[in-house]
Amino acid sequence: MNESDGYADCGIVGGGPAGLLLALLLARHGWRVSVVDKNELRDTRMGKISPFLSPPSLELFDELGFMDELARVGQPVREVVEHTATGEQRILDYASDIWRRHPYIMSVPLPTLTGVLHDALEREPTAAVLPGTSVRRLTDAPDGGHRLDLADARQERTMTCRYLICSDGKFSPMRTAAGIEVDVFDFDRPAVFIILPQPPGWPERVDVHHAADSSWLGVMPVANGQLAVQWVGDPADFDEVRSAGVAELRARVSAFRPDLEQWLGGLTDWDQLMVAHHHVVQPHVWSRGSLGLLGDSAHGVHAIGAQGLNMAVQDALVLADRLIRAAGGEIAAPLASYEALRRPFVKELQLYQMGLPHATTQGDQNRAGDSMYAGIAQLMANGQPEVRPCYERVVTAGRD
Repeated sequence: MNESDGYADCGIVGGGPAGLLLALLLARHGWRVSVVDKNELRDTRMGKISPFLSPPSLELFDELGFMDELARVGQPVREVVEHTATGEQRILDYASDIWRRHPYIMSVPLPTLTGVLHDALEREPTAAVLPGTSVRRLTDAPDGGHRLDLADARQERTMTCRYLICSDGKFSPMRTAAGIEVDVFDFDRPAVFIILPQPPGWPERVDVHHAADSSWLGVMPVANGQLAVQWVGDPADFDEVRSAGVAELRARVSAFRPDLEQWLGGLTDWDQLMVAHHHVVQPHVWSRGSLGLLGDSAHGVHAIGAQGLNMAVQDALVLADRLIRAAGGEIAAPLASYEALRRPFVKELQLYQMGLPHATTQGDQNRAGDSMYAGIAQLMANGQPEVRPCYERVVTAGRD
């Protein structure tokens, strides 16, 4: 579709994986779709982010024809081993769960994932992608739907759409413009990330080590031959380490994993690190009229369990299914139906994370010795079971 066209059956603001995936699924069912994003879709600033795709997400991207390209740069992880402060081990083995087609998770660079989705969408005749384009104003269209006033470096334009989906992040400006209120829970235990070259022969495994003082360390192989080391302590511990400098952080990490000490020698400056502050975001509603929320715009989650991207992928599947079935006359209120299926499941994960003392000092301290993952192991491996029929209707229906 020519990018100057001013109408879309579905307009999507936000060109991350969720928005692009929803657009692709709809376009392959003949919908006119337009994706608007203020950034370039191959934004190099996202190069350091390599989230994990769960087994159901991998099956989806395999079915869509992307697996070969993702696997070339991806890093499989076949198990998660949690080491308690008392020396016990708790193991999540992805091969033991139901997703036999891909019995592992895989870290993929975010630019690679958005790139394959963007390229696929560009090949769809009813799709348009508008990178580097800002939304100046959102109004209701006279004949229903929504009108967006847009601007890029060359011109201003307008676009009207029957449905408008906001997929522009957990602090979504579009959600604010739509007047949807939100509750935000701040986790007060920041995570410090160190990215190292992956030592030769490193196992395809995530290790999480807990200490008696409630600090913990995560060690995970990620895409592009790297090793991500994550240290988390109480707020006072973080402030102490931050004030003392990088040498203190190296000492904290080495106390958990002496085998990493030789690889930490090049870490000399705090600017070499990344500090992540996590939030749970809970909008009061997921839709208003024919405007809906998708991915982080609908539900920011903590990184524990690596479910942010996978939740967004499941959102896109369910929302595509509901919109396509509404167009065929099967259901009357697609956005409400989407929210009814997804919101309780997501909220359960959010409440679980908000209660973890490993993530916040406001968590249930009686759970301090509990596994971070035991209560969500099935979710991590298999996602929401009720999403499966949506996948079969939208992606695999009619195929041999």
